[in-house]
Amino acid sequence: MNNDEIKSIIDVVKSCDDVVLGTNRLDGYPDLRTIMNALNADINNLDLHFITDRDSPKMKQLHHNAKCALYYFNPNTRYAVRLFGEMNAVDDIAEKEKYWRDDYKQFGYTGADDPELALLQFKPYSYKFYVGDEMKTGLI
Repeated sequence: MNNDEIKSIIDVVKSCDDVVLGTNRLDGYPDLRTIMNALNADINNLDLHFITDRDSPKMKQLHHNAKCALYYFNPNTRYAVRLFGEMNAVDDIAEKEKYWRDDYKQFGYTGADDPELALLQFKPYSYKFYVGDEMKTGLI
């Protein structure tokens, strides 16, 4: 793991409001969707978190196969990074409270203990991005 490369990845992650999440549908085909990146705006490592609805299709897919990919792209800088790893639900209420924001009430959630609210944690395994024509890859 190259610390300069990890810092570059963190900089891109922090600069993006949204990220594209790639999962595997239950029939094996890939599925992509944009998700909010708000919980990762102030990170200093690659311990990434997201919220979603407990009954969303992505939750069913991730329960079946936790392997997924995140694609971050900043349209202003044109910097992009792909992260590959596993995404799992966090059931610990103290951890959910740590990431709760009152802004999530606009999505119908009542609080960190709302049974419909799912907190997801992404554990990266590897990365890929370009600096000019040079591809940077590595394990995390």
